[in-house]
Amino acid sequence: MRYDLVDVFTDRAYAGNPLAVVHGAHELRTEQQQAIAREFNLSETAFPQVLPPGEDADYALRIFTPVVELPFAGHPSVGAAWVLHRLGLVHGPVLRQRCEIGTVTLRLGGVDDPVWLDGNRPRLGAEVDSLGPLAAVGLGEGDLVGLPTYVAGSGLDFCYLFVRPGAIARAVPDLQRLRRLRWQGSRIGGVSVVGWHDGAARVRVFTDDIGAAEDPATGSSALGLGVVLVATGLLPGEGQSSFTIAQGIELGRPSTLRCTVTAEGGRAVASSVGGGVVPVATGTIRRPRG
Repeated sequence: MRYDLVDVFTDRAYAGNPLAVVHGAHELRTEQQQAIAREFNLSETAFPQVLPPGEDADYALRIFTPVVELPFAGHPSVGAAWVLHRLGLVHGPVLRQRCEIGTVTLRLGGVDDPVWLDGNRPRLGAEVDSLGPLAAVGLGEGDLVGLPTYVAGSGLDFCYLFVRPGAIARAVPDLQRLRRLRWQGSRIGGVSVVGWHDGAARVRVFTDDIGAAEDPATGSSALGLGVVLVATGLLPGEGQSSFTIAQGIELGRPSTLRCTVTAEGGRAVASSVGGGVVPVATGTIRRPRG
């Protein structure tokens, strides 16, 4: 089977978040797709299936970390859409992707333009106690900046901690605490540690189920951050706002995520994330037995 390896949320190779897109694997069993994702050992591997005309989506997408399947993720959605469009397997500036959480929309321009992913309906949970998330990322109360901690999302939920700029680099994940946190109440994708200054965010995202403790660029977390920025008053409660996220610096994979959020009456009603995609490699991979 053919695969394409791309870097997502970057304008240069060997930065951003790497993604393997494996073609022709939709007839494989779940265990076989999981084995391929484990072989690549990237944060995510995507398996697209182009759908016939008349369906409610242009293609379906399954997404696997090295250890588990995800219902939705940002950088695999952006990267897979770019690859399919570049190969001429799907057409048009607007694509519809079917995944476990439903159908999401992606918007493409020219080859060097960002690919934009529109999130599902934004969700803002209740304010949560900061102590659990703080301990899960190795930080303390003195690192907070006085903003509330929320669980929010626009496709996949994350817990958002706003901390002082100097605390970002000191964060160290505790996998056991992260695992317990994710299963308290509603399941969350992980903890997003956020530093905010003048329309830009510096972010690190920690989770326990992607085969690595930290992700270099997290589109699904970026979608939810816009929701929280409106809720905390850091972005206006009316109209559309734009902001950028810098992520992946500590991992040697600097990433840039461009974001928009639309608000009405003090609440986010739409959220989008966009970024560049750079081709790195193509090749073939054997089908797993079974």
